[in-house]
Amino acid sequence: MTARYEQYLAEAAERQREALFDYLRIPSISTLPEHAPDIADAAEWVRGHLERIGLREVRLLETGGNPIVYGEWLDAGPDAPTLLLYGHYDVQPAEPLELWETPPFEPTLRDGRIYARGATDNKGPLFTYLAALETVLAVDGTLPCNVKLIVEGEEELRADHLDAFLAANGELLAADACVISDSALYARDVPSIALSLRGMAALQFRLETAATDLHSGMYGGVAPNALHAMARLLATLHDEDGRVAVPGFYDAVRPLPSEEIAEWVSLPFDEEELRVEIGARRLIGGGEHAALERMWARPTLDLHGVWGGFQGEGIKTVIPREAHAKLSCRLVADMEPEPVLALLEEHLRRHCPPEAELTIEWTLPGASPMTMPRDAPLVATARAALEQGYGREALFFRSGWSVPVAALVKARLGIDSLLLGFGLPTDGAHAPNEHFDVANLERGTRTMVAFFSSATRR
Repeated sequence: MTARYEQYLAEAAERQREALFDYLRIPSISTLPEHAPDIADAAEWVRGHLERIGLREVRLLETGGNPIVYGEWLDAGPDAPTLLLYGHYDVQPAEPLELWETPPFEPTLRDGRIYARGATDNKGPLFTYLAALETVLAVDGTLPCNVKLIVEGEEELRADHLDAFLAANGELLAADACVISDSALYARDVPSIALSLRGMAALQFRLETAATDLHSGMYGGVAPNALHAMARLLATLHDEDGRVAVPGFYDAVRPLPSEEIAEWVSLPFDEEELRVEIGARRLIGGGEHAALERMWARPTLDLHGVWGGFQGEGIKTVIPREAHAKLSCRLVADMEPEPVLALLEEHLRRHCPPEAELTIEWTLPGASPMTMPRDAPLVATARAALEQGYGREALFFRSGWSVPVAALVKARLGIDSLLLGFGLPTDGAHAPNEHFDVANLERGTRTMVAFFSSATRR
């Protein structure tokens, strides 16, 4: 990074940090209707800030829900690459408030970390993009690439409005690739790029075994029990080794290149440390696939909730007439949500105990899996930028979570996504005492300055 960039960042550091703190003070909680005025304030803050840093055509675009803030800088011309940048200004609720050491919307600098709701998800990482764009435009007066930026306000709430917005604005948002700030590094002090995301599909179903709950003393021994039926049905979903037992579930799974697995040896990882970190008695699913592969490149089927019958204090000797369950799957290439949901439904119906009637209450084809080609020029640009920002070689990894926007821009705009974020898995996103490392704010901004000043290849 040139001395002029370094000088600008040094002189602007305090001002930029105060701007981030102003942004973090806005309680833009999209899931709570009473925060609608705060959502509007956050959108307006982003709009004003984009104008201040030099973007053009900055405006709020209607979505049917919370507005999307749009800005662009297109003077690099038609021969230069065009990047669509993505972030979100909405945040999760802060409760339980009593677990916060400092108020969630009063950003506090403590032990080298900025504590606030939204600090790492996603206001802090997005701000590295904004600070970097400001720096390059201020120092050079230009960018070597075209930039379009969208900042949405419903990432923590829903994806249908964003989906419709992307589908209706293909020409406005046309780009060579999407760069997503809503991501994370592999670990502290490890510059890294997640080259893939798992997809997600979910459903909820119920079993009914009688017209009403029944007295176990009067009807026990003849009346079918919905919870018993549920237990038998759920037991058919996995084999004794923990593999998913749904026929066809693994048929579409793309094998992982052996050279990529070999690269993961360079990542700092210890299975025993992972077990201790999550507080588990033992890790599951061992065998032919190591832990990182199981978390990143293998599909899963998990049970998230089962309920029915009496759940109050004491005992109520009732035979429940119905039981419910929630399931979800994490998907890997080349799996797609709809076919997986069809396989699950077929399995549930085939194995439903004869005394029970099964009803699928809802399905959610949440997101397709995503993989960014590792040989894409943009990946090379990002890797070089990370090495400048962090002073060491950047590594590749995969991510086990899902980011719906990556699947949506692929489906609606036909472009791949680069996951270039600076949060950490340990930052407490969605939890009390959420935070963002000052080091990652500074290094992330330096990385993005290097990235934006050198993104010249499609």
